[in-house]
Amino acid sequence: VKMDFLGLKTLTLLKNCENLIRLHTPDFDLENIPEEDEATFRMLSEGRSEAVFQFESQGMQKILKDAKPSSIEDLIALNALYRPGPMQYIPQFVDSKNGKQKIKYPHPDLEDVLKPTYGVIVYQEQVMKVAQIIGGFSLGKADILRRAMGKKKEKEMARMEVEFVKGAEAKGYDPKQAKDIFEMLKPFAGYGFNKSHAAAYSVIAYKTAYCKANFPAEFWAANLTNEINDTDKLKSYLDYTKSEGLEILPPNINLSDKTFTVSDGKIIYGLMGIKGMGQGAAEAIIESRKKNGAFTDFTDFLEKTDLKAVNRKMLEAGIQAGLFDSIETRNRATLLHNLDAVLDAALRKKKEESSGQVSLFAEAAEEVEADIKWEEVEGWSESELLRLEKELLGFYVSGHPLDNYRENWKKTTNINLQNIERYSTDKPYTVLGMIKNVRSWVTRKGDRMAVALLEDFNGTVELTVFSRTYEKYGHLLVEDAILGVIGKVDLNREKPQIKVDEIRVPDELKDIGVPEIHIELVDNEYSEEDLIDLRSFFQDIPGPGTLFLHIPENDRKTVIKASNQLGIAVDDFAINRIKEKDVVTAAWKE
Repeated sequence: VKMDFLGLKTLTLLKNCENLIRLHTPDFDLENIPEEDEATFRMLSEGRSEAVFQFESQGMQKILKDAKPSSIEDLIALNALYRPGPMQYIPQFVDSKNGKQKIKYPHPDLEDVLKPTYGVIVYQEQVMKVAQIIGGFSLGKADILRRAMGKKKEKEMARMEVEFVKGAEAKGYDPKQAKDIFEMLKPFAGYGFNKSHAAAYSVIAYKTAYCKANFPAEFWAANLTNEINDTDKLKSYLDYTKSEGLEILPPNINLSDKTFTVSDGKIIYGLMGIKGMGQGAAEAIIESRKKNGAFTDFTDFLEKTDLKAVNRKMLEAGIQAGLFDSIETRNRATLLHNLDAVLDAALRKKKEESSGQVSLFAEAAEEVEADIKWEEVEGWSESELLRLEKELLGFYVSGHPLDNYRENWKKTTNINLQNIERYSTDKPYTVLGMIKNVRSWVTRKGDRMAVALLEDFNGTVELTVFSRTYEKYGHLLVEDAILGVIGKVDLNREKPQIKVDEIRVPDELKDIGVPEIHIELVDNEYSEEDLIDLRSFFQDIPGPGTLFLHIPENDRKTVIKASNQLGIAVDDFAINRIKEKDVVTAAWKE
């Protein structure tokens, strides 16, 4: 298969991931992973396919949750179906696979051909086989039909439809049924895949998903390395990484490699991930560290490192990002304030060394230190530290701007932005967070409205503030403001949004009161024993939470409120225990 740019990029990702895994699992071989790994397909069935090749879009995540793939064969079919044309058959594929409807074949004679795809025509090879079995086409003529469909040659397809129906009639098939079967083939005029193409891509997708499910730290470290030069994508992947509970250690002058690495399950920030740090500077730092040993303080770093490769701009960014925190007792503001003096002293000393004017009685780094009159300055405020970290690294290291509001957030927020698609679109929710990327404009009617991002401890969501709400609360929409918004979830767009009804300062928000615990059960038939076991489990984790059960039923979910006597615990530990139950698909707090 001829790989496109994303395919080649994914192969690079997999190679980097494999190399990271082999550092602690030397025998790991990506070519010999299990074909049906339980953890991988459980993750995909939950729609957690961010950064998984071919399956990371919002639409594909939803299809994965609906289809619940259990084999590479399923992934191949979904990959091929998620295209204009055959996409209309995805609901039939999903329902047939999951037993919600009986598998239907256009004709009994096509069962062997269509059994692997639950009665749905998915691949170009199947189109050709149907043309042979029903229409009596030769292999060559079936290939001509495939090409005509692929290139949308309407006249040629019309001519071949006549031949198909005549051929079918000659083989004893009903002409009307033959015409219906040909109509089923037509969606491939949009964009049908040959199976070999879909298979090659899906095998790569499966390997990517396997790494994510089984080696998450290495997987995300490899992804961060892959996007190290794309600031926006890097920030996005940092958010994904943190949302999966992985710890990212800040850049460390004695630990960080050029790119992102893993140590004891934690991701170490790569030097080139710092905005303003070039490849040459990163390589010079690592080379110096290997040659001269660990750095002991900032002046020692300057003495040991090639300052032709590491310029002032890079040093400034490194100081602001906390790169030298592990070796310096002085605060970042003091380091930056004295940077020019320290740098001049180090360069002067290097020049003296090159000309042979080196003291016989002192270490060079000590001479540099003695040559400087440090001016101590007050450290930056917490908000300034955080602003610089976010700007240069893409995430907050020293804390979070919301830290002072954490208790308020716990008491007032009743929606988890990490799983916003699970929430009802009919009821208002409250979330406390930090406002970002405010953009307002005047509508055709002359009214002003706005969109913005709201970020809390769990994630981000786009806010839509229509004119009536903006008129009341627009003055509060200031960059980096900490605000509470009240509104309804909108799932009609590619990414979920909140349509804002009210905006409040934190002290004006009401406590959410008794929290609700929502549990979605797997789509299955339950025995009385299953339900008794589940009730016993809930009784073992008593607490103040009101329990709601979401039970799948055909194309909708029935929500049942449990008895008030069955209150359950609402802490994260309890919710994680609930998620581990085989009959539970998801659990969350509202």
